[in-house]
Amino acid sequence: MDGFLQQLRRHWAERFGSGPRHLVVAVSGGLDSMVLLHSLARLRRKFPWQLTVAHCHHGLRGAEADGDADWVRAQSEALGLPCIVEEVSVRAAAEASRESLEMAARRLRHTFLARSALAVGSMEVVLAHHAQDQAELILLRLLRGAGSEGLAGMKERSPSPADQRVSLLRPFLGFDRGTLEAFAHKHGIGHREDASNRDLSIPRNRIRHQLIPDWMAHHSPALPRVLARIADIAAHESDYLREQAQRWRDSLHPEPWASLHVALQRAILRMELIEHGRNAEFETVERLRRARCGSALDTLSIDPAVASRAPANPLNRAGPSETVAVAFRGVRGQRVLPEGSLFRWKRLKRPLPFGHGWEQLDATTVPETAALRHRRPGDRFQRLGQSNAARLQNLFINQHVAAAERDQRWVLDLGDGNLAWVEGFSAGERHRLTPSTTEILAIQIQRL
Repeated sequence: MDGFLQQLRRHWAERFGSGPRHLVVAVSGGLDSMVLLHSLARLRRKFPWQLTVAHCHHGLRGAEADGDADWVRAQSEALGLPCIVEEVSVRAAAEASRESLEMAARRLRHTFLARSALAVGSMEVVLAHHAQDQAELILLRLLRGAGSEGLAGMKERSPSPADQRVSLLRPFLGFDRGTLEAFAHKHGIGHREDASNRDLSIPRNRIRHQLIPDWMAHHSPALPRVLARIADIAAHESDYLREQAQRWRDSLHPEPWASLHVALQRAILRMELIEHGRNAEFETVERLRRARCGSALDTLSIDPAVASRAPANPLNRAGPSETVAVAFRGVRGQRVLPEGSLFRWKRLKRPLPFGHGWEQLDATTVPETAALRHRRPGDRFQRLGQSNAARLQNLFINQHVAAAERDQRWVLDLGDGNLAWVEGFSAGERHRLTPSTTEILAIQIQRL
């Protein structure tokens, strides 16, 4: 067996196991993916594999892209492998989502690959990323100011960003491109050239064709190896921070926020932003972190240039339309609210003493999922001890709540028009504690 195939065979068995599996092989037609296709096809003699080829036609290069698709079909047929080809509308998707063409293509490609895998009964997609690709990604993220999570780069196994049920396998990460080129030359493996890979207006291409070759030629030829070591260190540090962040979030008695290390605060906020479907950029994380630490002066020290790039509804402002889904699962939890406040809840068997800053509801009267939102026209709330619900607007007026503050108060909406709680008031009459209450839901909002 070829020396490269022997290394790949051992590496695969160590990292992914040698059992039977159905693999979907992502093939663009370029050299890297063609080497991947031919090497996996040869290794079928040693592993009980079923292979399916998947090619994503991005619809960006006209006849050239059509030629790529035809080439991949023909190569798959020559190897006796089924091939799935799908054309996606990258340009239209990029315009609709206001992404770059590169980001839109990546998103649609991963969606196609995950869907193709599930369609043929596979849970694994194999990609041809190699050591130089890893080096390019780390440098690109470094120049964009990434932290340890970003510098960790690609992993040999990771969940698909399009569908967590599907795993992405990268068996070539430990091999440099020169090794793949040598294998292709030795076995006469042809490939297609994508002219866009030479477009120096794309940052990744400038790193690939200018920055890395120049550094390796004039400073250190070991650059990819050094960057791989950085990725390994960053990956372990990122995993540790993520574990500590989750441990704090799951703790029944978490340490006070102000006592946490800055790195841990940032890790917690990144997790919560991602769960909210929000962009966990550094500026956003740092704004929320400083706000939660209670320093208004710090929140004002953010670079105005950063603030000018904020979206129309930035995270540090809450409008009347803001709604935050809450799932009361487990014994306790918390959510970061859009303006940076923290909503916390916990389940208890005994009531807390009055004055501890928690509102307490009979847990059996509250469904597992609810929504935190701001007031809406026509909202009514039945206060504790009252026989009927009153208009929320009138309750605010009677309590002398300033007009500017009314739209910032949060309400707990159970989804049936029933407001279980309004910020600044006790729990609603229908959710009060009684002598027969067996479980208590305590809720709290920690304002900035």
